[in-house]
Amino acid sequence: MDCATYKNPPKIAKSQLYASICRIFSIQKALRMHPFGRKSLYWRSIARLMTACFLLLAVSLPATAQTTNEQLPENTIMQSQPGSDPVQNGEGESAEGAESEGAADATGIDAVLGPRTAIGEEPVASDDWAKAHFTGFIDISQRLREPDEELLSEGLRLLTAPGFPPFNYRDKSGAPIGYHVELARAFCDQLNIACTVKIVPFARIAGLLAANEADAALAGLVRHPDLKGKVAFSNVFLKRPGRFLHLKDQPLRTDIKSMEGKPVAVIGGSAHEAFLRAYFDGVNRVPVNDLHAARDLLEEGKVVAVFGDAFQLLPFAAERNSIFSFAGKPYYDDYFFGDGMTFAFPAGREQLGNLLNYGLQKLAQSGRMAELYARHFALDVYADY
Repeated sequence: MDCATYKNPPKIAKSQLYASICRIFSIQKALRMHPFGRKSLYWRSIARLMTACFLLLAVSLPATAQTTNEQLPENTIMQSQPGSDPVQNGEGESAEGAESEGAADATGIDAVLGPRTAIGEEPVASDDWAKAHFTGFIDISQRLREPDEELLSEGLRLLTAPGFPPFNYRDKSGAPIGYHVELARAFCDQLNIACTVKIVPFARIAGLLAANEADAALAGLVRHPDLKGKVAFSNVFLKRPGRFLHLKDQPLRTDIKSMEGKPVAVIGGSAHEAFLRAYFDGVNRVPVNDLHAARDLLEEGKVVAVFGDAFQLLPFAAERNSIFSFAGKPYYDDYFFGDGMTFAFPAGREQLGNLLNYGLQKLAQSGRMAELYARHFALDVYADY
């Protein structure tokens, strides 16, 4: 087999097919000129024509099947427990599956992210949101240098990961969605720069940043001793407080004295259990394996509250006809809950860090940060209840 046939057999086969058809019509034309042996040559020509048709069908079908079956690669993540390897800024959930080696190739951010979800179809830009009450964590009065024009012209190579709702995950069609996804789109639009995005397993993100194979990541990567000198972080744009969740029809005071002796479900061995031990030592902690088990205990009346990450408890409080609600106030603690959500980027690239902080500040000043928050989170996790 020659090199051309090996590299592209369908195209070569089609070329041979068209040549065969041409020869058949040449033979038929010759039959008009030569009467002897007309019948045998005629039937052989018909047989060749039928063979050519079957060959055309065989060549076309595989190409069609290949186009139909192409899917975005499904990537899952391996998450470590708190205090071990770098993890996403969350509760340290168990692994959702084995890490996939494949990942979507980096391409234009709109091409990868696809159309906006039904959460909000209009582009994010509103002066009204800039005046609305929003617990923002970006210092809009901080004096930052304007990013270097050459750096802006280079654009950004962004990373995110699947499997971290409500921040970054895939919809039913496999397209990436979530708060981080829309934040990336709004950030690049705000600075009017070209961006590409690559969906990779979470466990690979720190290594790709350290090797300067990407400029920044929006995936919940947290500060960790193992990342010192390898990965740096932008200013915090969202905090992830701890909160109590309770039954709506059973009022609950969450001050230390009122919670004395009350049974509270919390994920065993988590940072949130450690927080309760440190600040609510009188609480009767009820360790569970996951928040769904905690929810069941609360619904059955076996505990008076669940304590955990506000954003992970949010779906229980925000679901249709929910019987649950947040109680009291949010609890912030960088030691137990981490600094918050940031852009991660390669250490040593100070100009890039300034660009990321500058873009976040512009988003906050314009009200886009507040609007993005309101679009993606049905309840305010920062409000007192």
